Amino acid sequence: VNASAAAAAADASAEQSGDRSSRRKKDAQLPFESRAAVVLHDEAIRRNKRCLLAYHQYRMDRLRGLRWETTGVLPNHIRGLLSEAEVDFFAEYDRIVSRHCASIDLDLSSSQTPPEADFVEVRVLQAGLGRIETEYGGSVALDLGT
Repeated sequence: VNASAAAAAADASAEQSGDRSSRRKKDAQLPFESRAAVVLHDEAIRRNKRCLLAYHQYRMDRLRGLRWETTGVLPNHIRGLLSEAEVDFFAEYDRIVSRHCASIDLDLSSSQTPPEADFVEVRVLQAGLGRIETEYGGSVALDLGT
């Protein structure tokens, strides 16, 4: 009884002093029957963390997609389903995209469907532009009114 009380007192003093080596020795003395439970518990925590991070990424992707669908206005029926952090994320993402569109002077949300035809129609409004060569080796005359 005396030896176990002395060992418990030594463990308590080692924990108080912050001696890591004695803590490792104490952990190594974990009963063999408990080791599987500790490993299982650790793996469960890691799995839950991965699931939560995947869910969080899914929500952020949905918010990014929602920004392009609604062009920056968060519908009220959806706003009620979001947390305050998600509403802040949406607003910040919208601000960044809007600022980028303004800096390049192009509205990226105006048309998200590609053109159906491969051809472009050009209207010439200025005389004297001449001819241009296309990438396929042809040339196009840019005459006024054509």
